Amino acid sequence: MFRTLMIGAVSALTLSAAAADETLKFRSILHAIFVQSQDVGDVDGHTMSLTRYSGLTSFPDGTTGTGYFVATTDYIKGAGTFSVYNNLTLNDGSVL
Repeated sequence: MFRTLMIGAVSALTLSAAAADETLKFRSILHAIFVQSQDVGDVDGHTMSLTRYSGLTSFPDGTTGTGYFVATTDYIKGAGTFSVYNNLTLNDGSVL
């Protein structure tokens, strides 16, 4: 289960936030500060989890800041849905 969470986390971090005509590229180095999973028990292998990762973020122009994300999963035998909510706070106080 933890391996699946790590794969999901790394996948989420490689994505770039994008609007209609702009792309934001950044790199985040995060570590797990909270990981909780629970067997649901309705079918074999059904597990839900909540995680929070926190760390540092850097941009190609040298701007740095902090970042975190919270993720939820709903997996049956390692396959299923997940949601990730990402937050970036730059050193000047602006938030993405």
